[in-house]
Amino acid sequence: MPTDEVPPPQNGPPQGDEPAGPAAGVNPRQAQLRWVLLDAILPGAGHLMAGRRWEAAIFGVPTLVAVVALVGVIASTSLPRLAAQTVNALGAILAIQGAILIWRLLAVITGLMAVGGRRPGYRHRLVMAALITAVIVPQAYLGYVTNVAREEVDRVFVGETNGAWVPPLTPQPSLDPMAALATTSPDPSPRAGIPRVNILLIGVDSGVGRNTANTDTMIVASLDPVTETVSFVSIPRDMVNVPLPNGSIYAPKVNGLDSDARHHPSEFPGSDGSGHDVLMAAAGALLNLKIDYYAAVNLVGFVRVVDTLGGVDVSVARSLCDSGYSEYGFENGFSIKAGLRHLNGEQALAYARIRKASGESDFTRAARQQEVISGLRDAVVKRGFLSDPIALLQALGRSMSTNVPRELLPDLADVMARVDRAHTYRAVIKSPLVKPGYDVRGSIQIPDIDGIRQLAAGLFPPAGTFPEFGYAAPPPATSGSGSGTGSCIPPPKPTPIPTPTGAPNPSATFEPAPSPTDSAATPDPSPSQSVAP
Repeated sequence: MPTDEVPPPQNGPPQGDEPAGPAAGVNPRQAQLRWVLLDAILPGAGHLMAGRRWEAAIFGVPTLVAVVALVGVIASTSLPRLAAQTVNALGAILAIQGAILIWRLLAVITGLMAVGGRRPGYRHRLVMAALITAVIVPQAYLGYVTNVAREEVDRVFVGETNGAWVPPLTPQPSLDPMAALATTSPDPSPRAGIPRVNILLIGVDSGVGRNTANTDTMIVASLDPVTETVSFVSIPRDMVNVPLPNGSIYAPKVNGLDSDARHHPSEFPGSDGSGHDVLMAAAGALLNLKIDYYAAVNLVGFVRVVDTLGGVDVSVARSLCDSGYSEYGFENGFSIKAGLRHLNGEQALAYARIRKASGESDFTRAARQQEVISGLRDAVVKRGFLSDPIALLQALGRSMSTNVPRELLPDLADVMARVDRAHTYRAVIKSPLVKPGYDVRGSIQIPDIDGIRQLAAGLFPPAGTFPEFGYAAPPPATSGSGSGTGSCIPPPKPTPIPTPTGAPNPSATFEPAPSPTDSAATPDPSPSQSVAP
Protein backbone atom coordinates (compact mmCIF):
# COMPACT_ATOMS: atom_id res chain seq x y z
CA MET A 1 0.00 0.00 0.00
CA PRO A 2 1.49 3.34 -0.97
CA THR A 3 2.48 5.76 1.75
CA ASP A 4 2.83 9.53 1.93
CA GLU A 5 6.46 9.36 3.04
CA VAL A 6 8.50 12.22 1.52
CA PRO A 7 11.81 11.14 -0.01
CA PRO A 8 14.92 12.85 1.36
CA PRO A 9 16.18 15.84 -0.59
CA GLN A 10 18.89 15.13 -3.12
CA ASN A 11 20.98 18.11 -2.13
CA GLY A 12 20.41 18.20 1.60
CA PRO A 13 23.00 18.60 4.33
CA PRO A 14 25.92 16.19 4.06
CA GLN A 15 26.03 13.13 6.18
CA GLY A 16 29.30 12.61 7.95
CA ASP A 17 32.13 13.48 5.61
CA GLU A 18 30.18 12.87 2.43
CA PRO A 19 30.58 15.68 -0.06
CA ALA A 20 27.70 18.07 -0.40
CA GLY A 21 26.23 18.52 -3.82
CA PRO A 22 25.60 21.96 -5.24
CA ALA A 23 22.27 23.62 -4.62
CA ALA A 24 19.51 23.21 -7.15
CA GLY A 25 20.01 25.33 -10.22
CA VAL A 26 23.76 25.75 -9.60
CA ASN A 27 26.23 24.43 -12.13
CA PRO A 28 28.18 21.76 -10.17
CA ARG A 29 31.46 22.61 -11.81
CA GLN A 30 30.98 26.30 -11.06
CA ALA A 31 30.32 25.38 -7.44
CA GLN A 32 33.46 23.25 -7.47
CA LEU A 33 35.51 26.20 -8.70
CA ARG A 34 34.04 28.46 -6.03
CA TRP A 35 34.95 26.00 -3.31
CA VAL A 36 38.48 25.63 -4.62
CA LEU A 37 38.77 29.43 -4.85
CA LEU A 38 37.76 29.69 -1.20
CA ASP A 39 40.43 27.14 -0.29
CA ALA A 40 43.01 29.20 -2.16
CA ILE A 41 42.08 32.32 -0.17
CA LEU A 42 41.53 30.66 3.21
CA PRO A 43 42.56 27.00 3.40
CA GLY A 44 39.70 24.86 4.68
CA ALA A 45 36.91 27.29 3.76
CA GLY A 46 36.14 25.52 0.48
CA HIS A 47 36.11 22.10 2.13
CA LEU A 48 33.68 23.41 4.73
CA MET A 49 31.31 24.76 2.08
CA ALA A 50 31.54 21.40 0.29
CA GLY A 51 30.58 19.63 3.50
CA ARG A 52 33.92 17.91 4.05
CA ARG A 53 34.11 18.90 7.68
CA TRP A 54 37.06 16.72 8.69
CA GLU A 55 39.31 18.05 5.93
CA ALA A 56 38.00 21.55 6.62
CA ALA A 57 39.17 21.21 10.23
CA ILE A 58 42.58 19.92 9.17
CA PHE A 59 43.20 22.88 6.89
CA GLY A 60 41.10 25.52 8.63
CA VAL A 61 42.00 25.28 12.32
CA PRO A 62 45.74 26.03 11.89
CA THR A 63 44.82 28.83 9.47
CA LEU A 64 42.42 30.42 11.94
CA VAL A 65 44.95 30.11 14.78
CA ALA A 66 47.59 31.83 12.63
CA VAL A 67 45.19 34.63 11.60
CA VAL A 68 44.06 35.24 15.18
CA ALA A 69 47.67 35.29 16.40
CA LEU A 70 48.65 37.76 13.67
CA VAL A 71 45.73 40.06 14.47
CA GLY A 72 46.63 39.90 18.16
CA VAL A 73 50.25 40.82 17.51
CA ILE A 74 49.24 43.76 15.29
CA ALA A 75 46.66 45.00 17.78
CA SER A 76 49.04 44.84 20.75
CA THR A 77 52.18 46.27 19.10
CA SER A 78 53.01 49.75 17.89
CA LEU A 79 53.71 50.05 14.18
CA PRO A 80 57.37 51.09 14.64
CA ARG A 81 58.03 48.13 16.95
CA LEU A 82 56.18 45.80 14.58
CA ALA A 83 58.27 47.04 11.65
CA ALA A 84 61.47 46.52 13.64
CA GLN A 85 60.38 43.04 14.71
CA THR A 86 59.59 42.21 11.09
CA VAL A 87 63.03 43.39 9.98
CA ASN A 88 64.54 41.34 12.78
CA ALA A 89 62.77 38.13 11.76
CA LEU A 90 62.90 38.15 7.96
CA GLY A 91 64.59 34.74 7.81
CA ALA A 92 61.83 33.14 9.88
CA ILE A 93 59.16 35.00 7.90
CA LEU A 94 60.60 33.62 4.67
CA ALA A 95 60.36 30.06 6.03
CA ILE A 96 56.79 30.68 7.22
CA GLN A 97 55.84 31.96 3.77
CA GLY A 98 57.12 28.75 2.22
CA ALA A 99 55.03 26.70 4.64
CA ILE A 100 51.95 28.83 3.88
CA LEU A 101 52.43 28.29 0.14
CA ILE A 102 52.61 24.52 0.58
CA TRP A 103 49.56 24.61 2.88
CA ARG A 104 47.49 26.58 0.36
CA LEU A 105 48.50 24.32 -2.51
CA LEU A 106 47.54 21.20 -0.53
CA ALA A 107 44.16 22.72 0.24
CA VAL A 108 43.55 23.57 -3.41
CA ILE A 109 44.78 20.23 -4.78
CA THR A 110 42.74 18.14 -2.33
CA GLY A 111 39.75 20.29 -3.19
CA LEU A 112 40.24 19.65 -6.89
CA MET A 113 40.54 15.91 -6.28
CA ALA A 114 37.62 15.42 -3.92
CA VAL A 115 35.13 18.28 -3.88
CA GLY A 116 31.88 17.15 -5.44
CA GLY A 117 33.41 13.92 -6.68
CA ARG A 118 33.29 15.13 -10.27
CA ARG A 119 36.01 14.96 -12.86
CA PRO A 120 36.47 18.46 -14.29
CA GLY A 121 36.31 19.04 -17.99
CA TYR A 122 39.06 20.46 -20.18
CA ARG A 123 37.99 24.07 -19.85
CA HIS A 124 37.58 23.77 -16.12
CA ARG A 125 41.00 22.15 -15.84
CA LEU A 126 42.44 25.22 -17.55
CA VAL A 127 40.59 27.43 -15.08
CA MET A 128 41.88 25.39 -12.18
CA ALA A 129 45.44 25.55 -13.50
CA ALA A 130 45.07 29.31 -13.70
CA LEU A 131 43.76 29.26 -10.15
CA ILE A 132 46.77 27.31 -8.89
CA THR A 133 49.05 29.72 -10.74
CA ALA A 134 47.24 32.60 -9.06
CA VAL A 135 48.03 30.98 -5.73
CA ILE A 136 51.72 30.37 -6.49
CA VAL A 137 52.76 33.56 -8.27
CA PRO A 138 51.76 36.18 -5.63
CA GLN A 139 53.09 33.98 -2.84
CA ALA A 140 56.35 33.41 -4.70
CA TYR A 141 56.68 37.15 -5.36
CA LEU A 142 56.09 37.88 -1.69
CA GLY A 143 58.84 35.40 -0.85
CA TYR A 144 61.16 37.10 -3.35
CA VAL A 145 60.47 40.51 -1.81
CA THR A 146 61.08 39.11 1.66
CA ASN A 147 64.38 37.60 0.56
CA VAL A 148 65.46 40.91 -1.00
CA ALA A 149 64.64 42.66 2.26
CA ARG A 150 66.61 40.04 4.20
CA GLU A 151 69.67 40.55 1.99
CA GLU A 152 69.50 44.33 2.35
CA VAL A 153 69.13 44.09 6.12
CA ASP A 154 72.19 41.83 6.23
CA ARG A 155 74.11 44.55 4.38
CA VAL A 156 73.03 47.25 6.82
CA PHE A 157 73.66 45.29 10.02
CA VAL A 158 77.26 44.17 9.91
CA GLY A 159 76.86 41.80 12.84
CA GLU A 160 78.30 41.69 16.31
CA THR A 161 81.43 43.77 16.81
CA ASN A 162 83.57 44.65 19.78
CA GLY A 163 82.22 48.19 19.94
CA ALA A 164 84.67 50.99 20.53
CA TRP A 165 88.39 50.37 20.30
CA VAL A 166 89.92 49.14 23.55
CA PRO A 167 93.72 49.47 23.37
CA PRO A 168 96.03 47.00 25.11
CA LEU A 169 96.89 47.70 28.74
CA THR A 170 100.52 48.36 27.85
CA PRO A 171 100.94 52.10 27.19
CA GLN A 172 101.41 52.83 23.51
CA PRO A 173 103.65 55.51 22.01
CA SER A 174 101.80 58.72 21.31
CA LEU A 175 100.90 59.79 17.81
CA ASP A 176 101.93 63.33 18.76
CA PRO A 177 105.54 64.26 19.63
CA MET A 178 104.22 66.83 22.14
CA ALA A 179 101.92 64.32 23.87
CA ALA A 180 104.09 64.43 27.00
CA LEU A 181 102.89 68.00 27.50
CA ALA A 182 99.25 67.11 26.94
CA THR A 183 96.81 65.98 29.60
CA THR A 184 95.72 62.40 29.18
CA SER A 185 92.05 61.48 29.12
CA PRO A 186 90.48 58.92 31.41
CA ASP A 187 88.94 55.88 29.85
CA PRO A 188 85.27 56.57 29.15
CA SER A 189 83.04 54.60 31.46
CA PRO A 190 79.34 53.74 31.39
CA ARG A 191 76.90 55.97 33.23
CA ALA A 192 75.36 54.61 36.40
CA GLY A 193 71.86 53.09 36.37
CA ILE A 194 69.98 52.21 33.18
CA PRO A 195 72.42 52.90 30.37
CA ARG A 196 71.91 55.35 27.56
CA VAL A 197 72.15 54.06 23.99
CA ASN A 198 74.97 56.07 22.41
CA ILE A 199 75.52 55.98 18.65
CA LEU A 200 78.13 57.77 16.55
CA LEU A 201 76.54 58.96 13.30
CA ILE A 202 79.15 59.13 10.55
CA GLY A 203 78.67 60.91 7.23
CA VAL A 204 81.29 59.69 4.77
CA ASP A 205 82.27 62.17 2.07
CA SER A 206 82.81 59.62 -0.71
CA GLY A 207 80.46 60.85 -3.38
CA VAL A 208 80.86 61.25 -7.12
CA GLY A 209 84.15 62.83 -8.15
CA ARG A 210 85.89 62.19 -4.82
CA ASN A 211 88.89 59.97 -4.16
CA THR A 212 88.79 60.41 -0.39
CA ALA A 213 86.51 59.03 2.30
CA ASN A 214 86.86 61.46 5.18
CA THR A 215 84.21 61.48 7.89
CA ASP A 216 83.12 65.07 7.44
CA THR A 217 80.00 64.57 9.56
CA MET A 218 80.39 63.22 13.11
CA ILE A 219 77.38 63.43 15.38
CA VAL A 220 77.00 61.60 18.67
CA ALA A 221 73.35 60.70 19.28
CA SER A 222 72.31 59.48 22.73
CA LEU A 223 68.91 58.00 23.51
CA ASP A 224 67.68 57.98 27.11
CA PRO A 225 65.03 55.22 27.31
CA VAL A 226 63.88 56.44 30.73
CA THR A 227 63.06 60.09 29.99
CA GLU A 228 62.47 59.24 26.30
CA THR A 229 64.76 62.02 25.11
CA VAL A 230 67.51 62.11 22.51
CA SER A 231 70.57 64.35 22.59
CA PHE A 232 72.87 65.28 19.69
CA VAL A 233 76.32 66.85 19.66
CA SER A 234 78.30 67.60 16.50
CA ILE A 235 82.10 67.25 16.48
CA PRO A 236 83.92 69.68 14.16
CA ARG A 237 85.68 67.91 11.31
CA ASP A 238 88.74 70.19 11.63
CA MET A 239 89.27 69.49 15.34
CA VAL A 240 92.84 68.40 16.14
CA ASN A 241 94.63 66.94 19.16
CA VAL A 242 91.72 64.65 20.02
CA PRO A 243 92.40 62.40 23.04
CA LEU A 244 92.54 58.65 22.59
CA PRO A 245 91.74 56.06 25.27
CA ASN A 246 95.35 54.82 25.36
CA GLY A 247 96.48 58.14 26.86
CA SER A 248 97.82 59.66 23.64
CA ILE A 249 96.28 62.26 21.36
CA TYR A 250 95.56 62.20 17.64
CA ALA A 251 97.23 65.29 16.21
CA PRO A 252 95.80 65.48 12.65
CA LYS A 253 92.25 66.57 11.88
CA VAL A 254 89.77 64.18 13.41
CA ASN A 255 87.91 63.68 10.13
CA GLY A 256 90.89 61.62 8.92
CA LEU A 257 91.06 59.32 11.95
CA ASP A 258 88.63 56.72 10.60
CA SER A 259 90.53 56.39 7.33
CA ASP A 260 93.90 56.48 9.12
CA ALA A 261 92.92 53.64 11.48
CA ARG A 262 91.62 51.60 8.55
CA HIS A 263 94.78 52.00 6.47
CA HIS A 264 97.30 51.85 9.34
CA PRO A 265 95.85 49.33 11.82
CA SER A 266 99.30 48.66 13.31
CA GLU A 267 99.24 52.12 14.86
CA PHE A 268 96.08 51.15 16.78
CA PRO A 269 96.79 47.74 18.35
CA GLY A 270 93.61 45.89 19.25
CA SER A 271 91.38 47.64 16.70
CA ASP A 272 89.16 45.60 14.38
CA GLY A 273 90.50 47.31 11.26
CA SER A 274 87.24 49.02 10.30
CA GLY A 275 88.33 52.45 11.54
CA HIS A 276 84.89 53.03 13.01
CA ASP A 277 85.86 51.46 16.34
CA VAL A 278 88.80 53.85 16.73
CA LEU A 279 86.66 56.87 15.86
CA MET A 280 84.05 55.75 18.40
CA ALA A 281 86.78 55.42 21.03
CA ALA A 282 88.11 58.91 20.26
CA ALA A 283 84.63 60.46 20.43
CA GLY A 284 84.02 58.65 23.71
CA ALA A 285 87.33 59.85 25.18
CA LEU A 286 86.56 63.40 24.04
CA LEU A 287 83.07 63.43 25.62
CA ASN A 288 83.79 61.05 28.53
CA LEU A 289 80.96 58.89 27.21
CA LYS A 290 80.84 55.19 26.37
CA ILE A 291 80.01 54.80 22.68
CA ASP A 292 79.69 51.26 21.37
CA TYR A 293 77.53 51.75 18.27
CA TYR A 294 77.89 53.57 14.99
CA ALA A 295 75.83 54.22 11.86
CA ALA A 296 77.72 55.26 8.73
CA VAL A 297 76.10 56.64 5.56
CA ASN A 298 77.58 57.95 2.31
CA LEU A 299 76.38 61.01 0.41
CA VAL A 300 74.83 59.20 -2.55
CA GLY A 301 73.00 56.87 -0.20
CA PHE A 302 71.64 59.79 1.80
CA VAL A 303 69.96 61.16 -1.34
CA ARG A 304 68.41 57.75 -2.08
CA VAL A 305 67.08 57.32 1.44
CA VAL A 306 65.43 60.75 1.52
CA ASP A 307 63.85 60.25 -1.90
CA THR A 308 62.56 56.82 -0.90
CA LEU A 309 60.93 58.37 2.15
CA GLY A 310 59.15 60.85 -0.09
CA GLY A 311 61.25 63.77 1.18
CA VAL A 312 61.76 65.28 4.61
CA ASP A 313 60.35 68.32 6.39
CA VAL A 314 62.97 70.65 7.86
CA SER A 315 62.66 73.90 9.74
CA VAL A 316 64.90 76.46 8.01
CA ALA A 317 65.85 79.15 10.51
CA ARG A 318 66.95 81.74 7.95
CA SER A 319 67.28 82.12 4.20
CA LEU A 320 70.60 80.94 2.74
CA CYS A 321 72.40 81.36 -0.57
CA ASP A 322 75.64 79.56 -1.48
CA SER A 323 76.63 80.45 -5.04
CA GLY A 324 79.61 78.09 -4.93
CA TYR A 325 77.65 74.89 -4.32
CA SER A 326 77.64 72.70 -7.46
CA GLU A 327 76.93 69.12 -6.45
CA TYR A 328 74.18 66.50 -6.78
CA GLY A 329 71.74 68.26 -9.08
CA PHE A 330 72.80 71.86 -8.46
CA GLU A 331 75.12 73.51 -10.97
CA ASN A 332 74.46 77.18 -10.25
CA GLY A 333 74.59 77.33 -6.48
CA PHE A 334 71.89 76.57 -3.93
CA SER A 335 69.46 78.83 -2.13
CA ILE A 336 66.66 78.14 0.34
CA LYS A 337 64.09 80.38 2.00
CA ALA A 338 63.33 80.43 5.71
CA GLY A 339 60.33 78.48 6.97
CA LEU A 340 59.08 74.91 7.09
CA ARG A 341 60.35 73.26 3.91
CA HIS A 342 59.74 69.89 2.30
CA LEU A 343 62.97 68.78 0.62
CA ASN A 344 63.87 65.93 -1.69
CA GLY A 345 67.16 64.05 -1.41
CA GLU A 346 69.33 66.46 -3.40
CA GLN A 347 67.81 69.51 -1.69
CA ALA A 348 68.20 67.99 1.80
CA LEU A 349 71.83 67.10 1.06
CA ALA A 350 72.56 70.62 -0.20
CA TYR A 351 70.94 72.16 2.88
CA ALA A 352 73.05 69.88 5.10
CA ARG A 353 76.31 70.58 3.24
CA ILE A 354 76.52 74.24 2.19
CA ARG A 355 78.84 76.29 4.38
CA LYS A 356 79.96 79.25 2.26
CA ALA A 357 76.74 81.24 2.39
CA SER A 358 76.92 84.58 4.12
CA GLY A 359 77.15 84.05 7.88
CA GLU A 360 77.55 80.28 7.58
CA SER A 361 80.38 78.01 8.73
CA ASP A 362 81.12 74.42 9.66
CA PHE A 363 79.40 75.07 13.00
CA THR A 364 76.12 76.37 11.55
CA ARG A 365 76.24 73.54 9.03
CA ALA A 366 76.46 71.04 11.90
CA ALA A 367 73.28 72.50 13.40
CA ARG A 368 71.51 72.15 10.05
CA GLN A 369 72.62 68.54 9.80
CA GLN A 370 70.99 67.83 13.15
CA GLU A 371 67.78 69.41 11.87
CA VAL A 372 67.83 67.16 8.80
CA ILE A 373 68.32 64.11 11.04
CA SER A 374 65.22 65.13 13.01
CA GLY A 375 63.34 65.38 9.70
CA LEU A 376 64.51 61.90 8.73
CA ARG A 377 63.32 60.50 12.02
CA ASP A 378 59.88 62.06 11.51
CA ALA A 379 59.63 60.74 7.95
CA VAL A 380 60.53 57.18 8.97
CA VAL A 381 58.07 57.15 11.88
CA LYS A 382 55.21 58.73 9.94
CA ARG A 383 55.45 56.99 6.59
CA GLY A 384 58.81 55.32 5.96
CA PHE A 385 57.99 51.68 6.65
CA LEU A 386 54.38 52.04 5.55
CA SER A 387 54.76 53.63 2.11
CA ASP A 388 57.46 51.42 0.57
CA PRO A 389 59.40 49.37 3.13
CA ILE A 390 61.31 47.32 0.56
CA ALA A 391 62.55 50.36 -1.34
CA LEU A 392 63.59 51.95 1.93
CA LEU A 393 65.51 48.85 2.97
CA GLN A 394 67.20 48.71 -0.45
CA ALA A 395 68.21 52.37 -0.18
CA LEU A 396 69.59 51.79 3.30
CA GLY A 397 71.38 48.60 2.25
CA ARG A 398 73.24 50.41 -0.52
CA SER A 399 74.27 53.37 1.58
CA MET A 400 74.38 52.58 5.28
CA SER A 401 76.06 50.20 7.71
CA THR A 402 75.76 49.88 11.47
CA ASN A 403 76.82 47.60 14.29
CA VAL A 404 73.66 48.20 16.34
CA PRO A 405 72.50 44.71 17.43
CA ARG A 406 69.28 43.66 15.75
CA GLU A 407 67.74 42.61 19.03
CA LEU A 408 67.80 46.26 20.13
CA LEU A 409 65.74 47.41 17.15
CA PRO A 410 62.21 46.85 18.55
CA ASP A 411 62.94 48.74 21.78
CA LEU A 412 64.77 51.52 19.94
CA ALA A 413 61.97 51.88 17.40
CA ASP A 414 59.33 51.95 20.13
CA VAL A 415 61.09 54.70 22.08
CA MET A 416 62.14 56.74 19.04
CA ALA A 417 58.54 56.81 17.82
CA ARG A 418 57.70 58.79 20.96
CA VAL A 419 60.69 61.15 20.84
CA ASP A 420 59.51 64.25 19.02
CA ARG A 421 61.13 67.68 18.70
CA ALA A 422 60.01 68.64 22.21
CA HIS A 423 62.16 65.80 23.57
CA THR A 424 65.22 66.57 21.46
CA TYR A 425 68.36 68.34 22.71
CA ARG A 426 71.16 69.61 20.49
CA ALA A 427 74.60 71.17 20.72
CA VAL A 428 77.49 71.95 18.41
CA ILE A 429 81.07 72.04 19.69
CA LYS A 430 82.10 75.56 18.66
CA SER A 431 83.73 78.69 20.09
CA PRO A 432 84.75 79.07 22.89
CA LEU A 433 85.09 75.27 23.19
CA VAL A 434 87.33 75.30 20.12
CA LYS A 435 89.71 78.01 18.93
CA PRO A 436 90.66 78.50 15.28
CA GLY A 437 94.24 78.12 14.20
CA TYR A 438 96.33 77.59 11.13
CA ASP A 439 99.48 75.55 10.54
CA VAL A 440 100.80 72.93 8.16
CA ARG A 441 97.61 70.93 8.81
CA GLY A 442 95.59 73.76 7.28
CA SER A 443 92.72 75.50 9.01
CA ILE A 444 92.26 73.75 12.34
CA GLN A 445 90.12 73.89 15.48
CA ILE A 446 91.97 73.46 18.79
CA PRO A 447 89.71 71.96 21.48
CA ASP A 448 89.18 72.88 25.11
CA ILE A 449 88.88 69.30 26.37
CA ASP A 450 87.61 70.21 29.86
CA GLY A 451 85.01 72.60 28.47
CA ILE A 452 83.79 70.01 25.94
CA ARG A 453 83.35 67.45 28.71
CA GLN A 454 81.36 69.94 30.76
CA LEU A 455 79.07 70.40 27.76
CA ALA A 456 78.73 66.63 27.43
CA ALA A 457 77.87 66.27 31.12
CA GLY A 458 74.93 68.66 30.67
CA LEU A 459 73.81 67.17 27.37
CA PHE A 460 74.23 63.49 28.33
CA PRO A 461 73.31 63.24 32.03
CA PRO A 462 72.70 59.83 33.65
CA ALA A 463 69.68 58.04 32.24
CA GLY A 464 66.51 59.19 33.95
CA THR A 465 67.72 62.80 34.19
CA PHE A 466 66.70 65.41 31.63
CA PRO A 467 69.47 67.29 29.80
CA GLU A 468 69.97 70.95 30.62
CA PHE A 469 67.15 73.08 29.23
CA GLY A 470 69.51 75.33 27.32
CA TYR A 471 70.16 72.51 24.86
CA ALA A 472 66.49 72.02 23.95
CA ALA A 473 65.86 72.02 20.20
CA PRO A 474 64.20 75.19 18.89
CA PRO A 475 60.51 74.99 17.97
CA PRO A 476 59.79 74.23 14.31
CA ALA A 477 58.80 76.89 11.83
CA THR A 478 55.06 77.36 11.48
CA SER A 479 54.90 78.83 7.99
CA GLY A 480 56.22 78.04 4.55
CA SER A 481 55.25 75.72 1.74
CA GLY A 482 57.14 73.74 -0.86
CA SER A 483 60.90 73.40 -0.90
CA GLY A 484 61.67 77.11 -1.18
CA THR A 485 64.91 76.18 -2.98
CA GLY A 486 66.53 77.32 -6.19
CA SER A 487 69.81 78.31 -7.78
CA CYS A 488 72.01 81.04 -6.34
CA ILE A 489 73.88 82.90 -9.06
CA PRO A 490 76.08 85.71 -7.75
CA PRO A 491 75.76 89.14 -9.41
CA PRO A 492 78.31 89.80 -12.16
CA LYS A 493 81.47 91.60 -11.17
CA PRO A 494 81.82 95.18 -12.45
CA THR A 495 84.09 95.63 -15.46
CA PRO A 496 87.25 97.68 -14.67
CA ILE A 497 87.42 101.08 -16.38
CA PRO A 498 90.62 101.51 -18.41
CA THR A 499 93.00 104.14 -17.04
CA PRO A 500 96.31 105.61 -18.21
CA THR A 501 99.34 103.46 -17.54
CA GLY A 502 100.55 103.82 -13.97
CA ALA A 503 97.44 105.65 -12.76
CA PRO A 504 95.36 103.97 -10.03
CA ASN A 505 91.83 102.93 -10.95
CA PRO A 506 89.48 103.26 -7.97
CA SER A 507 86.70 101.34 -9.71
CA ALA A 508 88.82 98.29 -10.54
CA THR A 509 88.07 95.09 -8.65
CA PHE A 510 90.62 92.68 -7.26
CA GLU A 511 90.30 89.16 -5.89
CA PRO A 512 91.31 89.02 -2.23
CA ALA A 513 94.25 86.85 -1.25
CA PRO A 514 93.37 83.48 0.25
CA SER A 515 92.60 83.74 3.92
CA PRO A 516 94.81 81.74 6.30
CA THR A 517 91.63 80.43 7.91
CA ASP A 518 90.40 78.86 4.68
CA SER A 519 90.55 75.11 5.25
CA ALA A 520 91.03 74.56 1.52
CA ALA A 521 94.09 76.83 1.30
CA THR A 522 96.58 74.17 2.39
CA PRO A 523 96.10 70.43 1.92
CA ASP A 524 95.87 68.26 5.01
CA PRO A 525 98.89 66.20 6.00
CA SER A 526 98.66 62.52 5.29
CA PRO A 527 96.36 60.70 7.75
CA SER A 528 99.24 58.90 9.42
CA GLN A 529 101.36 62.02 9.81
CA SER A 530 101.61 63.36 13.35
CA VAL A 531 102.02 67.12 13.53
CA ALA A 532 102.32 69.32 16.58
CA PRO A 533 100.22 72.49 16.55
